[in-house]
Amino acid sequence: MAAVALAGCASSGGSSSAASPNKFKADDGRTIDIGKATPAPGGTHYRNPHMEKCWVADGFTFNGYDTLYISPTLSTAKYQKDEERPHELARENLPKEFVSMLTPKGIFPGLVTKEADLKPGARTLKLENTIVEYSKGGGAARFWVGMYGGGQPVLRVQGKMTDGDKVVFTFEARRSGVSGGARIGGAYMKDEDIQIEDIRSLVLDLTDFMAAIAGKYAAKN
Repeated sequence: MAAVALAGCASSGGSSSAASPNKFKADDGRTIDIGKATPAPGGTHYRNPHMEKCWVADGFTFNGYDTLYISPTLSTAKYQKDEERPHELARENLPKEFVSMLTPKGIFPGLVTKEADLKPGARTLKLENTIVEYSKGGGAARFWVGMYGGGQPVLRVQGKMTDGDKVVFTFEARRSGVSGGARIGGAYMKDEDIQIEDIRSLVLDLTDFMAAIAGKYAAKN
C-alpha cells in the first residue's frame, strides 16, 4: 500500500487528548499516525491529513463486541450512465475490503455483511457507509494531467458506526488516484483498478485507526 494510505484517524475515548499517544506501530512495522485530538461534543475529534472528519464517542474503544455488521453500502452520489457499473463495484467492494482488512487485526470475533447472519443475543456494532461523491475517471485525461489529479476516479465516503441507537463513531474520507501507479501510469490503467486501490487506501486508514484505539497496535514514544 502506498505511504499516503498509512495514516488514520482516532480517538482517546474520553481520556485527556494531551496524554494520548498519536503514533502506533502496526504489526507489519508501519508507523500509524492518528493525528492531534481535540475535544468535541460527546467525544473527540482527530485531525488527520487523510480524513476530512473523524469523531469517536467518549469511552468508546471498539472493544467488548461480538460482531461488527458491515451493512450494504448506500449512495447519494450523482454519476453518469456509463458510470453505473463501476459505481456498483465500489458499493460491493467497500464491505469486502473491510472484512479483508479487519479479519487479521482481530478486533471483532465476528464480521458479517448480511443482517440475516447476525446471531441472536450477540453484542453487535453496525457500520453504515454512504458514497456521497463519485466519478470513475478517464484514461485520456490521466494521460495529460494524471500527475495533477486530472482524470482520476473520485470516491468520497461518509461512515457511521452505531451501538443500537447510539452513534459511537463517524468519519468522512475522500480518495482520488492516491497510488504512485495511478499518478505516473494511470493512463494505462483501468478506471476500476485505480478505484480498488483507492478503496483499499481508505479502508486501510480506517482499520488501522480501529486497531490502534482497540489496543491492537503498540504505542510509540
